[in-house]
Amino acid sequence: MSNSLSQVIGGKSFFQSRWQALVSASVLLVIVGAMDHFNGREWQILPLYLVPISMAVWFAGRSWAFVFSFAAAITWLAAEVSADHFHGHRAMPYWNALMLLGVFLVSALLLSNLREVLATLDSRVTSRTTQLKDEMVKRYQAELGGLRAQRLAVVGSMAAQMAHEVRNPMGSISLNMELLAQEISALSAPGGGHSPAEAQLLLSQMEQEFARIDAVIRDYLTFARLPKIVPQPHRLHEYLDQKLSLTEEKLAADNVRWMKDYDPSIEWVNLDPAQMWQVVLNLIRNACEAMPEGGELKVRTRRDAEDIHIAISDTGGGISDADAAKMFTPFFTTKAQGTGLGLALSQQIVAEHGGRLTCHSSAGAGATFTISLPAQAAAAPGELTLHPFPTQPTHTPFHGPIPPRPAA
Repeated sequence: MSNSLSQVIGGKSFFQSRWQALVSASVLLVIVGAMDHFNGREWQILPLYLVPISMAVWFAGRSWAFVFSFAAAITWLAAEVSADHFHGHRAMPYWNALMLLGVFLVSALLLSNLREVLATLDSRVTSRTTQLKDEMVKRYQAELGGLRAQRLAVVGSMAAQMAHEVRNPMGSISLNMELLAQEISALSAPGGGHSPAEAQLLLSQMEQEFARIDAVIRDYLTFARLPKIVPQPHRLHEYLDQKLSLTEEKLAADNVRWMKDYDPSIEWVNLDPAQMWQVVLNLIRNACEAMPEGGELKVRTRRDAEDIHIAISDTGGGISDADAAKMFTPFFTTKAQGTGLGLALSQQIVAEHGGRLTCHSSAGAGATFTISLPAQAAAAPGELTLHPFPTQPTHTPFHGPIPPRPAA
């Protein structure tokens, strides 16, 4: 139903409020009664009594329409009696008023039913229009997701092919470099002319570059061949404590203090321990790199009606809006030695768990990355039925440390 019809049904096109409509109907009823009184019987104006009744129906509802029906009948009776018209029987005006009241009430009832039907149709059409809009948005997002998945599949295939083409000769080159280093050491004996330290330094730099290339290719392969997620029930806080204890030495060396803030209501969570640890470890490494002078790392857990959240916060320099918009894009990185696949891979792993990886940050105020996993999938062993989670990754950063998930 169009917006104009909705406004007419609600009276918004003519009156600012229901009471303004009722006052106007009352004034009109008085005017019609006065006309009936002074007109006599020369001009029939009886149908005009239906106008204020109709206004009451349309703008105030059935109850007020019945009130105005009684008021119209009484007004007509007063005009008829005060005009002192001739009647064959004294009760005739009252009988006529009673008959008119019946006509007015039936008219009000029919009009109110018509108004309710129109309102119902308007509500249904509005609801269906909203559903169609939502379906169109979802279809559009699905199409965009499909195109993005196709592009990533092509990139992943190219990365895998490049890795196979490059990695095989790298093994031979690395071995030859080791043999070459031994030869240089033997040839650079005392009196040989050149210092072996210089040659060893060059070879060491070459080895570092090869190691970097190998790391890039390894990340490409991991992204292109993401292992199948095998979720299992785990006690979340015991899992985090066990894994985080492995990073204490590294955090101390980087002058990073870490704190934990766990929600005691959380017990079990369904996750793949190896894959989820890869996500958590990547987020911790990023947090440490964001705090080169040291700082504070905080690990928090929270839950709401639908999600269990694991938030990892740092006190680094934060992330600009421009970088935040692209941080989950494969191969995007702000690091000199980065591959740009860490966050993209982490997001994919979380999505395979049926969850979301989101970020809240502002320049100069640190960053908080939150892993949100379905709470309904968390149960103790023996109570859990594992199902696949065909959820697409979420790319939009959230606006809060731990956002509540909207109700379905």
